[in-house]
Amino acid sequence: MVMRKGAGKDEAAIIAREDVLPSVDDDELEPRFRAVTGGGERRGIRLERIYWDGLGRMSEAGGISIGDLVFHTAAEMPETGNLASLLRVLSFKWVLSRLDAVEDVASLTNLNAVLQASPTPAVVLTQERGIKLFNDAFLKMLRHRLPMIDDVQQTARTLRLSIDTQIEEVLSVLLANRGKTLNTGFKIGLGSQSLTGQINLALAPTHEAPMLIGYISV
Repeated sequence: MVMRKGAGKDEAAIIAREDVLPSVDDDELEPRFRAVTGGGERRGIRLERIYWDGLGRMSEAGGISIGDLVFHTAAEMPETGNLASLLRVLSFKWVLSRLDAVEDVASLTNLNAVLQASPTPAVVLTQERGIKLFNDAFLKMLRHRLPMIDDVQQTARTLRLSIDTQIEEVLSVLLANRGKTLNTGFKIGLGSQSLTGQINLALAPTHEAPMLIGYISV
């Protein structure tokens, strides 16, 4: 988010909401009627499209039809319950549980473990070309190739790694070609010392801001 200079608190709150909240069109707000059959029973239900989408993913993951999912949900519902409301809550809770699982796997902690498991010097780069994470092999490379560094670990945290391709271009190419990598040249300059080579870049598997994971060869 880019904050305009001089923006007041109210305006700042509006800008923040615009960055966080997705757009919603009128069609998505309109409940849609569907007749579903499960357990030998047929029911007509009205739900917004996003909840039908959620139920569809739930049923696919569970290997059952939406009709059977609705039937089993209705069977567990209290007599005074509202089936449509229960399905909305069920759909949303399922999505949140999947989101929690994905965020746990795609955490910076796990990303660091992937980095440390590599015998090749490797780093995670931010959009500002800052080094977010690095592995022990990267530190060993710096000690060997830039011997005048006093505190290698602290220096690694503050280094800026320059690559031959604009980082925005790298992100754009990799986002458009999921599962692919991009090889380009890099340079690290520190006083009179410099280090050049090739770096193989991929999208970092993290839910944080877009970052790149790079494997270095010199």
